[in-house]
Amino acid sequence: MKVRAIIQARMLSKRLRGKSLMSVNEIPLLYRVINSVKKFDFIDEITIATTDLVADDPLEAAVKKLDVSIFRGDALDVLNRFVEASADLNEHDIIVRFTADNPLYIEDISKIAFEKHLEKKVDYTHIDGLSHIVPEIFNVGAIREANSLTKAYFDREHVTPFFRKNPSLFSILELPNDFEGLRPDLDEYLTIDTNEQLHAFEKMLTATQYDSKSVSIAEIYDYLDTIKHTPKTPKQRIKLDKIWVGEDYPTYIIAEIGQNHNGEVRLAKKLIDMAVDAGASAVKFQKRDIPSELTKEAFDKPYDNPNSFGKTYGEHRMFLELDEAQHLELKEYASAKGITYFCTPCDVPSLELLERIDCPFYKVASRDLTNIPLLEALGKTGKPVIISTGMASLEDIDAAVDALQLGKDKLMILQCTSQYPCALENVNLKVMDTLKERYGFITGFSDHTSGVVVSTAAAVMGAAIIEKHITLDRTMKGTDQPGSLEKSGLTKLVEYIRAAEIATGDGIKEVNPATAAAKVKLARSVTSKVNIKKGDLLTDELICLKSPGDGIKWNDRNSILGKRAVKDIDADVTLKQEDFE
Repeated sequence: MKVRAIIQARMLSKRLRGKSLMSVNEIPLLYRVINSVKKFDFIDEITIATTDLVADDPLEAAVKKLDVSIFRGDALDVLNRFVEASADLNEHDIIVRFTADNPLYIEDISKIAFEKHLEKKVDYTHIDGLSHIVPEIFNVGAIREANSLTKAYFDREHVTPFFRKNPSLFSILELPNDFEGLRPDLDEYLTIDTNEQLHAFEKMLTATQYDSKSVSIAEIYDYLDTIKHTPKTPKQRIKLDKIWVGEDYPTYIIAEIGQNHNGEVRLAKKLIDMAVDAGASAVKFQKRDIPSELTKEAFDKPYDNPNSFGKTYGEHRMFLELDEAQHLELKEYASAKGITYFCTPCDVPSLELLERIDCPFYKVASRDLTNIPLLEALGKTGKPVIISTGMASLEDIDAAVDALQLGKDKLMILQCTSQYPCALENVNLKVMDTLKERYGFITGFSDHTSGVVVSTAAAVMGAAIIEKHITLDRTMKGTDQPGSLEKSGLTKLVEYIRAAEIATGDGIKEVNPATAAAKVKLARSVTSKVNIKKGDLLTDELICLKSPGDGIKWNDRNSILGKRAVKDIDADVTLKQEDFE
């Protein structure tokens, strides 16, 4: 059995660009991580896994000096990068996953976790909530299986969520967050993700004399207990079936199947497969108890139109309904495919049915924001609830929020306009801001427009959740089919939103490492305008600005003006400090 440490690193961090090679008390961050991992006696070899982007070329140059290997792969597909970085290993070999954000991995606790992994003969071992000082451990065969089963962007970017979401597929050892004396309350101070954290980390290393003596984690904790931590405003987030949704998390993309399965489990499964292949986060269905929904008069009303599945409206609605066993079958099928199933209950009996199959969370259709008995029953489940507002006024939303009695850790609100398809002038994406300001809940967007542009724009504007109807074929029978996305459209939607998330960045204006070479090539430096003889006094009349930009900037020219040349200098030469005295 071989044990390989894979350290995940890149220069284009979303929050702190170039951090992997930033100096932390005069030692680059990545060097600290590598030196820490080299102390782990149960690890046979170390590989740095980074991207094939030009911006990460400096990482390859840097690690050559440290006697470790490097693998470069797809910038967006981190999961596959890990698989390719371990292609030469057999399925029973082990990967220990480290990240270049965390320079203080602790050997003794990590070794005990590793021994537990071997002892329990599991596929994947992790600290509950993950840890910045104890790595994740998984078998090569397991990561290969995960790579083959999931196409969800979140899983592929973060590597291991697919394990944690699918305990039925993998044997998982979750160690408690206080394992062997870990302090989860202090864990957030042991990573470097911002300039503020970097400076705080340097102070901690200096105060504990970390680089000049052996320092235990207990001493680190003692230091953190004695300093005054700057209170942080917690980021809003809600866990939906083991996936965090909210600020600073990838947009949660719901593929709304609704009743586009046309009453057939076979078609429903095909729609689940389509959502998985496109990389959606979840699939959503609807459930109605028709006797609870319709009066006898409404049930018996003739329903003669091209989209009808019955002679009366009641027969039509009954035809489209899936029963409890079928919903359970679809929930289990979705889980096996690595995607979350959830549902919109339209009445209390439907909610009771969904509770029996343990639906992880719920959505409320906008028409039911005045269905107070349903809302009160949903609130009593204690599960997360997403409410849509397509037909609702602010007063309706007020009443719904009051009836649900759920806090900010359980309730989310979607802007929506119940027009099919929705005209662009009726979308009003800025209402998301209005809802967030008024209620303080996580907000998103349920999209009834044609195409994918508006959903992508909503994600850029901060929608934590996007919901979009999907279909196998827009020409199929059914009222929702024409306005839904087929597979190619859903795939584009996911790709566009994920690309937009990357492009959005962190808001910090700085010279990106990816532009450094171009800046040197295209910027300008102080240059000799004419021939300058040795002993000549340098004046403004003798200089100009020309590319490249690796010399003295114009605003720094006073550092050489008024000095004499120490040698003959031809015209059109980039001037240097040492040319003058």
